[in-house]
Amino acid sequence: MMNQYFKYILHLSLLLSVTGCKQHYKLTDSKSENKQINNELSTNDFSETIISPYRIELTSKMNEVINTSLIDMEIGAPEGLLGNFVCDLTYIKAKEISDKPVDFCLLNNGGLRTPLPKGEITRGKIFELMPFENEIVIVELSGENMLDLIDYIKTKSLMTKSRKAGVPVSGLRMIINNNKVSDVKIGTFAFDKSKNYRVATSDYLSNGGDHMDFFLNPISIENTGIKLRDAILTHIIELDNKNTKLNAILDGRIYHAE
Repeated sequence: MMNQYFKYILHLSLLLSVTGCKQHYKLTDSKSENKQINNELSTNDFSETIISPYRIELTSKMNEVINTSLIDMEIGAPEGLLGNFVCDLTYIKAKEISDKPVDFCLLNNGGLRTPLPKGEITRGKIFELMPFENEIVIVELSGENMLDLIDYIKTKSLMTKSRKAGVPVSGLRMIINNNKVSDVKIGTFAFDKSKNYRVATSDYLSNGGDHMDFFLNPISIENTGIKLRDAILTHIIELDNKNTKLNAILDGRIYHAE
């Protein structure tokens, strides 16, 4: 029971350190002292006793620069640089870890909590971007459910004044014109409603999060065990190891024809 409490306190400390700061993860109190844990020690004192020895190491880890972005990346509708960047890398990761084909990736802008600025990107910034413990899953959908998914993308893409407008996708393209969808492609092939499609997404969305009800009756679901945040961190660090900076483009994958 005590070990579980220790783990809880340390995990909570990590989240508070990340989400409570904007630019740097600053050590607020590096002073530590030995305290005897007894029945008279308050909960706050007990928590600080456990956390304090790890605070400096945690701060250093969160401030570690893991790559540099060449551009400012933000969410957007019908597509955005940040959504394209995260969805593309998630699609790549899903195809790497699954032994079956993955047709495309779909996420949500509401899950991307902060922009990625031009310049140095720290590990802590990725925790700000993705503070949730969501994991990558691969959901197999029928063609009928895919029609609902496509309609959902259309509806969200036509929203312009909401933070939740737009739907990040990778491996899927479509044109929206006069409130109608055309030229839907999955990969390089035209959408076929008689086929099933395997979609990489998050476990939160696969459970109907953000009103994605089309995920609630899947043909199958593959749990990868990979956290979305870890996939983002790994990808960014791998690019840095190849001396490749972060970049993204708007390529018309969701094209709103005027």
